[in-house]
Amino acid sequence: MRYLLDTGVWLRGVNDVETIPDNALKILQASQEVFGLSSISLWEIGKKVQIGKLSLPKNLPAWYEDALTADINLIPLTPAIVSDAMRLPDFPNRDPADELIVATARIHKLTLFTTDTKLKNYRHARIHYFTPILPKP
Repeated sequence: MRYLLDTGVWLRGVNDVETIPDNALKILQASQEVFGLSSISLWEIGKKVQIGKLSLPKNLPAWYEDALTADINLIPLTPAIVSDAMRLPDFPNRDPADELIVATARIHKLTLFTTDTKLKNYRHARIHYFTPILPKP
């Protein structure tokens, strides 16, 4: 396992694969690759559905079942991850979920695969940023 998927990348990989550029898609579709996913990403997706900011093609439990494929390793929050999240140097935003995701990558020595522009230049973690392709109208 080399990469930790940011919530947005995981969501794109399941629902909007056409918005992922070829170089990033090549990594996501590598046959032997296993990706980490912070358990906080489950909460982020569920919360967006709950407050009406995200619509999924099926109900949440069924979507999770389909989206948590064999190449996804769900990583639980641990005291070490939470502690690291509380001490991230020069963190670029105040999003607690982002803090936990970055801390998960740091603790597990993974590269965070993200489309989050606020995180792309964060120098205290390994980041692989890509710009999504805008969907055609």
